[in-house]
Amino acid sequence: MDTFVGLRCNDGDISINFPLGYHISEDDNELRKDIMLLLTTLSANTERKESEILKQGNAFDEVEFPLQSYMYLIKDFFVRGYYKEQEVLYKVAKSGKINWNRTIKTQKPYVQDMDVFYLDFVTKKNSVKENELITLIHEYCVYESFERIGWLYTEMMPKKPVIVKQERLFRSVLKDKIANTFNDKNRMLFRHMLAIIDFEGDKDSDKNYRYGTYRFEYIWEKMIDKVFGIENKADYFPKTTWYVNGSKYDNASLEPDTVMLYGTDVYVLDAKYYKYGVTGKTWDLPESTSINKQITYGEYIANEDKFKKKHGENMKVYNAFLMPFDSLKSKYPNNANMLKVGQAVSNWKDNTEEYHKIQGVLLDVKTLMSINVRQEMKEIEKLAKLIEN
Repeated sequence: MDTFVGLRCNDGDISINFPLGYHISEDDNELRKDIMLLLTTLSANTERKESEILKQGNAFDEVEFPLQSYMYLIKDFFVRGYYKEQEVLYKVAKSGKINWNRTIKTQKPYVQDMDVFYLDFVTKKNSVKENELITLIHEYCVYESFERIGWLYTEMMPKKPVIVKQERLFRSVLKDKIANTFNDKNRMLFRHMLAIIDFEGDKDSDKNYRYGTYRFEYIWEKMIDKVFGIENKADYFPKTTWYVNGSKYDNASLEPDTVMLYGTDVYVLDAKYYKYGVTGKTWDLPESTSINKQITYGEYIANEDKFKKKHGENMKVYNAFLMPFDSLKSKYPNNANMLKVGQAVSNWKDNTEEYHKIQGVLLDVKTLMSINVRQEMKEIEKLAKLIEN
C-alpha cells in the first residue's frame, strides 16, 4: 500500500524506495549508482519537488528538502575545496583606497571652472572578517551535506565546523554575498548554501524528511514521452464540442500519453505504471476503460484526412500499453529490455485494424531511467518493430 518512491528518513533511519520493477544491485558501488540514478530521475521529472518534513502523527508541512543543494556542495567541494574569498569587492564611499577607473565610469563628476571634482568614490571594500566568516559558513554547510548524503559518494567525512550555527547571521551574510557577487559559480554556491541553512532551521529536519513522490506514475509517463514521443502531440488529440442555445462550448480534449512516429506510421502509447510486470497477474493489466480509450485515439488518427496527408495513404496506426518490469529477473531468461506480453481487443469492433489491438509491452525500468535523451531513435525503432510483430 506504500507507493512512496525516493529517499525517506524516519526518526533518523534512512531508507531508499525504488519504483516497481527496478532491479536493485547487490554490489555496494553499483547500489550507489542506483540511488544516484533514482534521485537524478526524481529531480529531472518533478516540477514541484515533493519533499516533506514530518511533524506530529501523520500531519506534515511540505518543505523543500534541499537534496540538490547537498549534492551540489559535495561535488563542488571535491573540485574546489573550501571556499576562499578571492573576488575583490567595491563600495561607494567618501574615503578609502580609490579605484579611479570604476569611479570615472560610474560616478557623476562636478565641474567648477576648469576643475573636475568627485564627491563620491568607488573604493575597495575592506572585508577581511566577512571573508573569513563566509569560509566558516561554507565549512558548516559542507559538513551538513556530507552528514545527510555523503554516504552516497564516499566513507570520508570532512572536518567538523568550528563555527556554531547562527541562522540569522548566516542568512544575512549569504544574502549579501548573493546580491554582491558577480561570479556565477560562486553565486550558485551561495544560493545552495542558503537553501541548506533555510532547511536546517527546522528543528525536526534532522529526524524526519522525504525526497520523492507518491505518484511515480507521472514520472513514468514523462520518461516514456521524452524517450519515445513527439513534442507537438496536441495535434493528435480527439476533441469534442457542445452546442447549446446557439452557443459553442469546447470540452477538454482526450489526451494520449505519448504519440510516437516511425516511418510513415503512428503509434499511440499509454504509459501504465501497473504491477503486471512484477506480479504476472492478469488483474494487474489495464482495464476496459483504458482499452476503449486507446481504440478511440487510434480510430480518430486513422480516419482523419489531415493525418493521411501528413503521413501518406499507407499510414498505419498502432496502439500499445507500456508497463514497468525488471528484465534481469530469472523468469525473463533473455533479459531483453522490452517484452511483448499479449494484446487487448474489444467486442464492439471487428478487430481487423491494427489500432483495434492494443499491445501489452513491458519496459525495463532501470534502462528507461538511464536514457536521458529526447527521442532516442534506437529505442523508438526497437519498440516500433516489437509492436508491429
